[in-house]
Amino acid sequence: MRATFVVAAFAAACASVCAQAAPAPEVVTYRIVDRFAGRDGYWDFATIDPVAGAIYIARGDAIERIELATRKVTDALVPARRAHQVLVLDGGATLFETDGETGLGRFVSTTDGKVFAEVETGAKPDAAFFDSATGLIAVMNAGDGTVALIDPKTHALAGKITVGGGLEFGVADGKGGGFINIEDANAIARIDLRSKRRTGTIALPGCDGPTGLALVANGTRLISACANRVALVIDAKSGKTLATLAIGADPDAVLVDETRGLAFIPCGGSGTLVALSLADPSHIAVAGVIATQRGAKTGAIDPRDGRIYLPAATLGPIAPGAKRGQPVPGSFTVLVVAPAKKGDKALQYLNPAAFEPTRTLPAPATKGSPAETLELKRVHALIDGAGAARIAQAKADSDLEDPSIFDTAAGRDLKALPNTWAVLTLVQSETDLAVGSSKNFFNRIRPWGVDPTIHNCENEPGAKPTRGYPSGHSGLGYSVGWTLAQLLPDRAPAILDRARDYAVSREICGAHYATDTEASHVVGTLSAWMLANDPRLAGLYEAARDELAAPASH
Repeated sequence: MRATFVVAAFAAACASVCAQAAPAPEVVTYRIVDRFAGRDGYWDFATIDPVAGAIYIARGDAIERIELATRKVTDALVPARRAHQVLVLDGGATLFETDGETGLGRFVSTTDGKVFAEVETGAKPDAAFFDSATGLIAVMNAGDGTVALIDPKTHALAGKITVGGGLEFGVADGKGGGFINIEDANAIARIDLRSKRRTGTIALPGCDGPTGLALVANGTRLISACANRVALVIDAKSGKTLATLAIGADPDAVLVDETRGLAFIPCGGSGTLVALSLADPSHIAVAGVIATQRGAKTGAIDPRDGRIYLPAATLGPIAPGAKRGQPVPGSFTVLVVAPAKKGDKALQYLNPAAFEPTRTLPAPATKGSPAETLELKRVHALIDGAGAARIAQAKADSDLEDPSIFDTAAGRDLKALPNTWAVLTLVQSETDLAVGSSKNFFNRIRPWGVDPTIHNCENEPGAKPTRGYPSGHSGLGYSVGWTLAQLLPDRAPAILDRARDYAVSREICGAHYATDTEASHVVGTLSAWMLANDPRLAGLYEAARDELAAPASH
């Protein structure tokens, strides 16, 4: 695999060769729920030991272990020289590591971190997998195009298979065979571990630089992630390409959660995690794009709870001619991505201290004050002056609380643009949490709670007239509107007008005062600006900009 230096969700369309269109998969929503800090330096693949509750990360100079329950980090369980892959063996008692610079496969005790056996594999051993049918470990030697077969019981080389080409990730088929991505041939090699030979080739039309690979759907489907921002779904038996799916830039793995019927492709260039639905093996499709950060291109899934662990680091600007920026010192982290839950309160990217209410907003007018009376008059004037159509629009705006409020202004079906939708829903989510802290702090009574003659167009049973300052809807409008205006500058006037009109709807609904919506203008613009300038999200914003640069479809 290539060296690594380093939510929002939607149902997305894919470029598929299937003869019939399939129903859109169920929407998948995941978000970052935690981060584990680590030391600087190169990393590659990560592996979960669910029995021990630990994650092992292949680092440039060591194998790193993080105990998930206690958060204890062992920076160097054992020294290494360009570690690439770590396999967990013997119920967690043993690790097998591919040591890229030494050309060795090494067996390590997890108890004391000692290397107790070494096997010469070939030039630049990289990815590896364990085959349960033969009991052998297959090591892909990127430097000489061979696959070394190692017996983990005798710690000896059991043979080699000459494949040729730049070998990337491989997977066992559970029957004594396997599949290996050949990066420079844009193909998958079939191998037989028993006969120790290459048995066939699967062409990957439309794929340039296959890296990550997975076998899913009870061994009937292969998913190959490609450097040209697509993933191919292949019939494992016939070798036929069934679908070509749009993903992000710089992918290096395909992570499978069979329990939940999902696969995930971490795309380090875009800073996204592309979720695939495996519910229908005949129609594997993109089910969501989750914001992670630029550089997160490998990872591991904990089968116990479905949490996904992604090593990453904040990357600096990309120098001319370079593929990616250099890591910022002190920024290495392991992102913890989990299924989103109702009531998630933690910000994923924004700093809560930047949105401390008394440092961000002035206090609203107090109840019964002349200032409140003046604002209340404006609410009455807006309601009295609004015709039936404008009141109906205010009600519709109240009911619709997602970035699609800008579809007309943007001239796009925004939900159909995966990276754009991921950006906009992330901005909405982060802004909503930032707004919520001020709502709770100030706890202002809404207009319809002060004046019972005002009809609240939301009319929700049991609704309380509290938490009125700032406005959540207006926070969405102003933050997403500002973001979209930067991404689509030619449509900025219409987009920003729509944001303001959406805020006015909150007054016509009797739900907010003008200062409530203007407070949201402040918080929304601030949060949107911070997110747009966060280097961790630069890849996602670039991907969204590329999508929006394409001609709008009608």
